[in-house]
Order: sequence, then structure tokens, then C-alpha cells
Amino acid sequence: MRLLNRPLAFVLAAALAVASIIVIIEVVAVHLNSGPLLLHWTTWYRWASRTHWDALVVEVWSAVLIVIGAGILALELKPRRVTRLSLHSSHDATDAAVTRGGLAAALRAAATDVDGISSAAVVVRRRRARIAATSAARGRPAAEALEQPVTQALSDRLDSMNLHHPPRLKVRVYSRSR
Repeated sequence: MRLLNRPLAFVLAAALAVASIIVIIEVVAVHLNSGPLLLHWTTWYRWASRTHWDALVVEVWSAVLIVIGAGILALELKPRRVTRLSLHSSHDATDAAVTRGGLAAALRAAATDVDGISSAAVVVRRRRARIAATSAARGRPAAEALEQPVTQALSDRLDSMNLHHPPRLKVRVYSRSR
């Protein structure tokens, strides 16, 4: 939702600015004894003056707007995705953390440092880190033999980072396709 907030805020601000300008133009037109210039608001005014609050159209539109507002409120109150993983620090006043992208880069470097691993793809979530490493050798037995050293290297890297809640590792080593 964070990505959507700025464009929605811009659209809402632009709509309010346009509506304000239209209201100013219409108020000036009424004071100059001119008719409606941009909007025929007189028909809306007559409709609103003869429509009661308990009319079906008012109740339906009220319900629709309440549902839309409650939906937007629920989306905004939903907790955001954790982007930083906190680290242990020696001092209470220090707030140290690593981003998920930074942790993914560190784990990728640890995996590719193992002899026989040519590349690694890492996805870090809040509770789990998924690593898909590709061995330089062909064949499944060679890939299976590298799974334990890669897992050990990744565990050592996680331990050295001193995270409060380190993610669980899910390591897969694939053989080179060609």
C-alpha cells in the first residue's frame, strides 16, 4: 500500500484543487448575478432540497461510501512488511538493523564463496531465507555433495551477523544445466 499512497495523495490533492477552483468561480459568478458557469449546480441544489435523509438513494450511497472508507482504513492499518531485521547491539541506545536486501547480498556472497558454486539466488522473508545455488559441475550427485557445505557457510554467515531473530535457511543446490 505504501507504493500506492503517493500517487493516490497526488490525485486527491489535484482533485481538491480543481474542485476548489470551480467553487471559487461559481461563487464569484453568483455574486455577479450570472448563472452557473462550469457546473449546473442549481439542479443538484433543487434535488438535494427535496430529498430527505431517509431516502433510499441517500442510504445506498452512504453505505457504499462507508464500505469504501472502511476498506481503505483497513488497508492503511495493516502492518507493513518488515524490511529490516534487527541486530544485537552491545549498547541499549543503539538500534542496529540490516535490510532484507543487504542480508540477501551477504548470503549470496557466502554461498558463492563455496568452491563449486557458480551462482546463487536468495530471497529473504521475515522468517525464512530461501537460497537456490547453482553448482559449477554437472550432475545431481555433485550438487547434492555441495548442499551441506553451502548450508554450513550460510549458517556461519548468519551467526556472524548476530541477528535477534535469524531467518530459517532453506537451501537447494542445483546442478548446472549445460
